[in-house]
Amino acid sequence: MSSNNPREAAFLCLKEILLKNTYSQIALKEWAHKANLKGKDRKLFWEIVLGTLRWLNRIDYGLSRQIKRYKRLPEEVKILLRLGYYQIVILDRIPPYSAVNESVEIAKKMLPQKFHKFTNAVLRKSARLPYPVVKGELSCDEVASIALSHPQWLVQRWRKCFGIEEAVKLMRSNLRPAPYSIWVNIHYTDVNAVRKTLRESGIECRPLKHMEKEMLEVLSTVDLTEHPLYKEGLITAQDLASRLVVKVLNPLPGETVLDACAAPGIKTAQIALAMENSGRVVACEISPERHQLMRENLSRLGAAIVETVLDDVIAFCQQIEDETFDKILVDAPCSDLGTARRRPEIKWRRSLEDVERFSQKQRQILDAIIPKLKKGGELVYSVCSIEKEETEEILNYLLSKHSLEPIPFDQLIPESLAPLGAEGHALFLPHKTNSDGFFITKLRRL
Repeated sequence: MSSNNPREAAFLCLKEILLKNTYSQIALKEWAHKANLKGKDRKLFWEIVLGTLRWLNRIDYGLSRQIKRYKRLPEEVKILLRLGYYQIVILDRIPPYSAVNESVEIAKKMLPQKFHKFTNAVLRKSARLPYPVVKGELSCDEVASIALSHPQWLVQRWRKCFGIEEAVKLMRSNLRPAPYSIWVNIHYTDVNAVRKTLRESGIECRPLKHMEKEMLEVLSTVDLTEHPLYKEGLITAQDLASRLVVKVLNPLPGETVLDACAAPGIKTAQIALAMENSGRVVACEISPERHQLMRENLSRLGAAIVETVLDDVIAFCQQIEDETFDKILVDAPCSDLGTARRRPEIKWRRSLEDVERFSQKQRQILDAIIPKLKKGGELVYSVCSIEKEETEEILNYLLSKHSLEPIPFDQLIPESLAPLGAEGHALFLPHKTNSDGFFITKLRRL
């Protein structure tokens, strides 16, 4: 691969994501490094990969209007056409001739000869045509699915759940980039010192709304895992709603706390640090690779009281006594559909069956864990999903099956967000809180 070629890197990165089901954040980092992309090139690479994934339905609709047998094209050809079409029609700030010429050069290098002129002809025509209006004998949900580039099953669900106006706002929000926010390890430094150091490194940032005293929004396109501040454990990437989970748990020095599904260990470390490294934290993770990543993050962030367990949390619970823990965090495995702004490929990979499967797993974990909570102890359940099977239905299940009561947590989160937690559960929607889609509930065992 040519070094410093952001479009070529974007093509190879999209192949990795769409054909091998690699997660975008892994593929982006890998290909940016391989192509040695910096500054504006890195920013363009990042933007056109994620933008193509966000607008996939819209792009495929536009190309299928031009090409009769579009669906039958080889996948690699479709990926290159999508990438060019996004730059020409959706992004619209790149000169069309530049996007066309670069795409043709990639075709000459990566695709069979018969697709070289074909790529040129299709993308030149895309540049001349008016913006394609979604029309024909389509239902309201089909039109929204194409125009706002979301799978139709999600459009139908969100319309029924939130109403058409909220659903449209939610989908439009998912078509915009998510903020790149970092948590500042305030147990060892402060926001102003970190901001000053980042600025001296040429990295622009500003305090993150709602969490100005301990989080920053990074405005530059950089990989902060290479920065000394990251390696020293003074910063780590984290979304606003994700940071609030440990705030809601409110672990105190001397307590015994279980983090049931702990990797990558950021929240685990925040639990230990909130406890001033005094007490006991047990952290479960079933995956050996993620368990190792968790151990590295705990060490990096300065969490000294965590006992890591490489095991399924349900199996682990069978080995320990009931009423062991003062507090338990279940940041459960879920559909991740709340992260569609940040990881747009997730909306194309998930199905209703996946949502239902995760919901069953969440119930199994909670059923195993609750007996291990002391009477009067507190449980926080959270997921980066807004689907009812993983949020309100789980809460209703817990209240009906177990002896639990909701605990309001409006006093534990920023005042600007406090109304969300007044009843002991909160649903964070990207277009309202500028965070990932997230659900948090807090319950006391009676």
